[in-house]
Amino acid sequence: MPVHKSGAFLQQCFSVHPLCLTVKLVSPPHTVGVLCTNCRMRHRLTLPLAPVAKEANTEITSHELCLLQGCVQNHPNDVRVSLVHIERSAVEFRCGACQRTYELEVALFETHQS
Repeated sequence: MPVHKSGAFLQQCFSVHPLCLTVKLVSPPHTVGVLCTNCRMRHRLTLPLAPVAKEANTEITSHELCLLQGCVQNHPNDVRVSLVHIERSAVEFRCGACQRTYELEVALFETHQS
C-alpha cells in the first residue's frame, strides 16, 4: 500500500468530490484522519509539534483540535472538510451542527491508498 507525502491528493479529493470526505479520527494533539468514501483514500494530517515554551498560538491550535474532536464524537455526520490550503499548509473543517469553523495548520500530509 503506497503512502504519498503530499497534500495534492487531499486537495484533489476535495476539488472533485468534497462531500465524500469524512473526518474519521481526531487524536489531539497531533493527528486528524480523513477518509474519502469515493476513492477510498485515507488522508492523515499531522499537526506541528508544540514547542517547549508555551505560546498563545500553540494553545489555540490544541484547543481547536479538542473542540473539533468533540464535534466528531457528538455529531460525526455534520463535520466536513470545508477548505484545503496546500500553499499555506492548512485545512479547514466546518461543523454544521455547531456552526463552527476550525482551521488547522498541517505539518505533514500523508495519503494512504487502498
